[in-house]
Order: sequence, then structure tokens, then C-alpha cells
Amino acid sequence: MTDRYSNPFQGIDIFVPAELHGEFQRFCKKGKSDIVDRSPFPRMVDLWFLSVCVAARLGLRKPGGGEGERRKIIDGSIFASDPWRIDALMLIAIGITKDPEIVGKPRQMMAVANELAAAGVPEVVQMLGDGQADPIWNLSDCLNTVLSEAGVAK
Repeated sequence: MTDRYSNPFQGIDIFVPAELHGEFQRFCKKGKSDIVDRSPFPRMVDLWFLSVCVAARLGLRKPGGGEGERRKIIDGSIFASDPWRIDALMLIAIGITKDPEIVGKPRQMMAVANELAAAGVPEVVQMLGDGQADPIWNLSDCLNTVLSEAGVAK
């Protein structure tokens, strides 16, 4: 796995389909005045990463990262602040591709992650709106259900 100073994704851009970019603006905090109940993600990487994980869990993937125009939301240098995400992305890439050698191919790993995110963002957005509560509570309930079905949460 990675050590705490290694970031194989440094300088690799993270993309989402252009039609999903607005969801990042809507659900990620832009300033101190944003209410966490309605904009539950402190950074775009948080929504992106959860979307990767949800898609991996649900077996969803959009080859090529989705059709049409894509927009850069962040670059891979963000993972230096959360190096555990690097390990998680490596493990997800191995699980999806069934190829442990992919850990030596950061651009291919990021392509897999972007494909998962493209499929996962609509799922996460649906979870945010699925219920009668504020988005953060709707998301919490839906994630609890997804994890319960996986035998993780009780």
C-alpha cells in the first residue's frame, strides 16, 4: 500500500460528466454560511469519493466516465490531505479489474474511479432527496440501508 507521503494521483485530474457538475455545486459547501444539513459535503472530493464507493458497492460503472462532455472538479493532489483514500482507491481498482498490477498504473486506477463516480453520483443525489428530511439525514438513512443489505451496519 501507500506510505503517508506517496500520492500516485498527484497531477491526475478528477472528472465528472458535465451534467452532474451542478450536483457538486448544490451539495458541497461553498462557504461558512452553507447549512450542513442541506450541503453535507465539505469538499467536492467527499461527494466524489462517496459516489465511487456507492457505485462499487452497488456494482455500477459508466465506461469512459460517462458519455458526452466531462468537467474537471479537482485534481489528484487532494489525496495528499487524506492518504487513506489512496489505499481505498487502489483496493477498489483491484476489486473492479481483478488485476493487482493496476496499482502501478495510477491513470488507469483514476479512470476506474471516475467511471464509478459517474455512475455513483446520481445514486448519491437520489439518496440525498429520498425522504422527508434534510439531505444529510436522507443520505444517512439510505446509506444505512445499503450497508445493512451488505451485512455491515446493524
